[in-house]
Amino acid sequence: MTSDATRIILIRHGEVDAPRGIFYSQQDVPLSETGKQESLALSGFVRTASVSRVLTSDLSRCLFLANAIAGDGGMEAEPYKELRELDFGLWAGLDWHEIEKRFPGAFSERMSNIEFYRPPMGESVSDLAERAWAVIQLAVSQSLGETVAVVSHGGVNRAVIARVIGLSLDKIFTLHQDFSCINILDFFQDGPVVLRALNWRPTPLNRAGLGW
Repeated sequence: MTSDATRIILIRHGEVDAPRGIFYSQQDVPLSETGKQESLALSGFVRTASVSRVLTSDLSRCLFLANAIAGDGGMEAEPYKELRELDFGLWAGLDWHEIEKRFPGAFSERMSNIEFYRPPMGESVSDLAERAWAVIQLAVSQSLGETVAVVSHGGVNRAVIARVIGLSLDKIFTLHQDFSCINILDFFQDGPVVLRALNWRPTPLNRAGLGW
């Protein structure tokens, strides 16, 4: 590989102020105070990578971090609804116990066919992967040789990474995504996409390991 890489820094939003185990989906749940503090700290770190653009889901839990990364450098965060979390339809706002109560057997059916199962009035992981990947491809084509930050959600990140490494979408839950984690993808014009970091939460001590 001889061409300069286009680097995508793929980031999950910070901790949210919502109960654990809920499929909050595309509901616009706020960040917790911890999530806000982590986002502000992470934004300063990401800015050291000299990003040229900041793309983001248009939900507030992502916009907070994206706007902080854009900062005062003359950039504006670019929101895309295509980077939203999976649309769980009628399951949004429920936990799996309530889903089983209202839709008996549906959750087990989904887990046996993660890639293509659609909750009632929702979308499949395959649908999510297609819309998110289109944004990533657009960002790469428009920003050759540059570094682009993309702030999104756990489901989106898993789907994009799975596409890059050739992992079946039925196995995306083998890819963990912590709140405020970083994944780094290098896109080469004359070679494969290289996954340089996965579910990484940076500290000042290991910053040099990225080669920023």
